[in-house]
Amino acid sequence: MKFKSAMLSDIGNYRKTNQDYLDFSTKKTGEALGVVCDGMGGHAYGEVASKLAVEKFIEYFNENDFSKLNQKEINRWLRSCVNNILTEMVEYSNDRFETKDMGTTLTAILFTKEGGFVINVGDSRTYKLVNDSLFQITEDQNLWNSTPEAERRDIQMSGIYEKANDVTFWKVLTSALGPQKTLRIDTYFVENQEGIYMLTTDGVHDYIDQEIVASTLANKKVKLKDKASLIIEDAKDNISTDNLSILIIEAE
Repeated sequence: MKFKSAMLSDIGNYRKTNQDYLDFSTKKTGEALGVVCDGMGGHAYGEVASKLAVEKFIEYFNENDFSKLNQKEINRWLRSCVNNILTEMVEYSNDRFETKDMGTTLTAILFTKEGGFVINVGDSRTYKLVNDSLFQITEDQNLWNSTPEAERRDIQMSGIYEKANDVTFWKVLTSALGPQKTLRIDTYFVENQEGIYMLTTDGVHDYIDQEIVASTLANKKVKLKDKASLIIEDAKDNISTDNLSILIIEAE
């Protein structure tokens, strides 16, 4: 497959530091890996966690031979990568006690001859443009999504959800990648890999109009890097309160 990509990270309107980190890598054998991480805001050394996670994932990707792996083996490899990154974080924090509370989200997509594989921890997201509409592949690992559906319906009918959501109560993470975090790894499979993908941190996707973003991504007259910039600026104009990072991948 052939790939085009554009990535952009912005400190945003209000943060003093940028704790996001992202990267995209391709191999001569045709595989590609995109990773986006959001160091946990309010936690010390979130920027260390996100950078370590991305760099290690890319390193594992570049070192691995995917030519003889089937779907099950690739899925197992992805999960192993995340667990190995956690081990690296634990070892890092053992030498630097002040980093014990660091954590990060992680969303990544791996393109191989066997198909596309998405892995997710936390609430960064991977989307695909489908029929000129934005389709969210991943599901946020937060309090709302971990609440049983029947209970969610009762909460929505009572009006508690709207009130609590104003202070982001329901967006509290139930999973993250870090030495002292609860880790749950979700994986997804994409059979038809061709198309346009967007990986974002919540500083982007919580503040965008999805129809506008879909229209931007579908516009063949706009360069990928300009699409990334337009989407970031749209989120900032909508008063995003976080760092903003986006990776756009065009696979054909």
